[in-house]
Amino acid sequence: MEATTAASRAAVDAVPLRANREFRLLWVGQALSDFGTSMTALVLPLALLSSGYSTSATSTIGTAVLVTAMVLRMPAGYLTDHYSHRRLMLVADLARLVTVATVAVWTYLDRLPIALAVVTVVVAQVGVELFRPSQNATVRRVVPAAQLGTAISLNQARAYAAGIIAPAVAGVLIAASLWLPFAIDAVTYAVSALCVLALYRPLRRAEAARSARPDGGAGRTGGRDGTQEAEAGGEAKEAEPSGGAKEAEAGGGAKAAPPERFLHRLTAGLRHVVRDPFLRTLAGLAAGDNFAFQALAYALLLGIGREHNGAAAVGLAMSAAAVTGLTGSLIAPFLQHRLRMQTVMAAGPALAGVMLALAWYTGSGIAFAAGYSALCLLTPVNGAVFGTILATTVPENIYGRTTTALGFITEILQPLGPLTAGLLLAYLSLSGTAAVFALAFTVLAVVALLMPSPPAVPDTEKATA
Repeated sequence: MEATTAASRAAVDAVPLRANREFRLLWVGQALSDFGTSMTALVLPLALLSSGYSTSATSTIGTAVLVTAMVLRMPAGYLTDHYSHRRLMLVADLARLVTVATVAVWTYLDRLPIALAVVTVVVAQVGVELFRPSQNATVRRVVPAAQLGTAISLNQARAYAAGIIAPAVAGVLIAASLWLPFAIDAVTYAVSALCVLALYRPLRRAEAARSARPDGGAGRTGGRDGTQEAEAGGEAKEAEPSGGAKEAEAGGGAKAAPPERFLHRLTAGLRHVVRDPFLRTLAGLAAGDNFAFQALAYALLLGIGREHNGAAAVGLAMSAAAVTGLTGSLIAPFLQHRLRMQTVMAAGPALAGVMLALAWYTGSGIAFAAGYSALCLLTPVNGAVFGTILATTVPENIYGRTTTALGFITEILQPLGPLTAGLLLAYLSLSGTAAVFALAFTVLAVVALLMPSPPAVPDTEKATA
């Protein structure tokens, strides 16, 4: 039996990702969805401006997105750990389909009201927060451990590719009619939902066959070899990780303990991050990186954008950054197996620090933009490394809550980034601002080199790898 199991796992590991049906379905559906979402993010503010709303009123949709993301980040992780990943992804896709389709119809018939725009971006962000952790957990289940780094890199690459292609396509569609990008976005959500619907059909049949065997096999089946949990009616509800009944060995009998409080279960991932020295250090460093990255992006937008022909220069810089981000996603599997985790984490800030120091010394806006592109090049590598570490070390029953807790912590300082950039540019020149950023990124690079090593992969994970 053990030889058969080992042979089956080896066969799964030997299957390339392009032949992994479940991963391919998820990737294709989300590639189209990312493309449509990128178009809507660009066109929606333009639709409001064309409807006569001011820039300050239009900016409220950005605030709505930020608030929604921060409020829902950790509850979404709780839902991921307790409910069907497939159903959560379907709800997210269908809700976004309905709202974006409504925007398309309304824009075709009349001018777009700002209330509908705000509702649309809120529903879209709710969908993102529900879909992302469920997608990550699904990838963890259907992709072998040895291929997780490559899978995560490919997922990042599709988002960068959408960021490159979508603006150009959106410009062409807007010239034809303003409602077309929204209609196409709605179609992409429909395709994504169909891909999710098709995702688990063979897995359910495999589960039914295993549960009928006399040697067992019902229930959880290991999660990393492409199997899913059996569920009445087709798919499993996630196991209660911290709540529910616990057995107590008292007097030789099992005694049910009272269920834990909801808040205690909700914060299980946050407590896991706080207790783990590696995750705690990673969260703090990533929060600093994200804050500095956001501030640098706005310093680039405001500092270069206020110069002569600045809008064109900013657009070129952002396109270049998207291309370098796509490149980073493609080289991530190569680098993550050849460099220490600390080196990977330090490389982006160090390279950005060098380019920004050059921008300070020369006053070059090109060097300033190159510093931003350097971060975009190596950020996907960091994402692939950390995604793999989390997928192979965090217990599966709190995986959703742990990843969303990390996301909440690492992004909590981001809203201060634009304000910081504005204050720096108000009192310093662009070259002086570059000097501040060069110092900040140098400090972050040194801290990254001093990070503790990630925890070892548990024996149970190694057995399924």
